[in-house]
Amino acid sequence: MSPDQILVKICFVMDCTASMQPWIHQAKTKTVELVDRVREQNPNTHVLVGFVGYRDYGDAEQYIVIPFQDAKDTTAQISNVNAEGGDDQAEDIAHALHRVLHMDWRDAQVKIVFHIADAPAHGNAFHKLHVSDRFPRGDPHGLDPRDNVERMSFSNIDYTFVRINDTTDTMIEQFHNCYGHGGMFSVIDLQSQGFAREYELEDPVAVNEVMSCAVNRSITNYRSSQES
Repeated sequence: MSPDQILVKICFVMDCTASMQPWIHQAKTKTVELVDRVREQNPNTHVLVGFVGYRDYGDAEQYIVIPFQDAKDTTAQISNVNAEGGDDQAEDIAHALHRVLHMDWRDAQVKIVFHIADAPAHGNAFHKLHVSDRFPRGDPHGLDPRDNVERMSFSNIDYTFVRINDTTDTMIEQFHNCYGHGGMFSVIDLQSQGFAREYELEDPVAVNEVMSCAVNRSITNYRSSQES
């Protein structure tokens, strides 16, 4: 990496329970393509990719954490991840975001999280009552995901949530309310685009294009901040 390059770190955070197989496939097959697109549009950047996969309490492999590295290396490790586990609808997002926050974000000028999920965090504060949740009072260890979301804002991490269905709407609102200190909070709404759960990724380029636009916006904002 040359001294004049912008270091961009992208962390994909993904629910890896049984319903998420199409999205895990997307991560396995399209991450390198996304990074190549970003590099083509922003030649003076160096992009590293990390991954935090999560399931729920009691699952055999509750977390998968892949550190920031070249996209090809990250993709090779994601190839071993399968969609499995999960019992109720709510998932362990609290500890997943804790792990995201403690990734090695040092030295990055542009810090980006893409969170892809079709289920909310544990706790009635994060979903409607019809969502099945073994821990309606929240994380049994007392960890509140909003605390880590707020810390991400303080750390100038741009957080984009990929909305697959409406079960995550309450959580999205809660997380959005935590972002007022730095960084950007945004939502890629797949349901309104007609993708939703039934979207089988026959045209994954559409999703990659939206994500690459989000990365480009973060890079542009960083450059603008350096010029002001």
